[in-house]
Amino acid sequence: MTLTQELLAYAIAILFIAMILFVMVGQTTVRRLRKNPEVKDSLGMELASGWDILNVAGALSRPKWFSEMMRKSPLGFMAADERPLYEHTNKFERCLARMFFWSWAISGTSLLTIAILSKLGALD
Repeated sequence: MTLTQELLAYAIAILFIAMILFVMVGQTTVRRLRKNPEVKDSLGMELASGWDILNVAGALSRPKWFSEMMRKSPLGFMAADERPLYEHTNKFERCLARMFFWSWAISGTSLLTIAILSKLGALD
């Protein structure tokens, strides 16, 4: 197995874990939040089916200073507002959302980096 294949295997394994966590976050947390009228409008813009799961996980994962900056930006309406989400989720749901978001972000970034480095000839 070459280095590229090994790196791809690790990135795809992390992506597989992220897919399982995506379904778990969607079924446990976001489904309940969609039904709650206080939180329903705080889930951000849904560009595609399931995008609100990414919005919720991102809102529960990002630092507060970044959330403040997002709220003030012209595109702030696209992101979920974390303030009502923190009020209506428990620690387990927040931890699950963070695990999903960071595994999804790391695997996606890794796959893109591997593809670029492989195309440039930096990996064998």
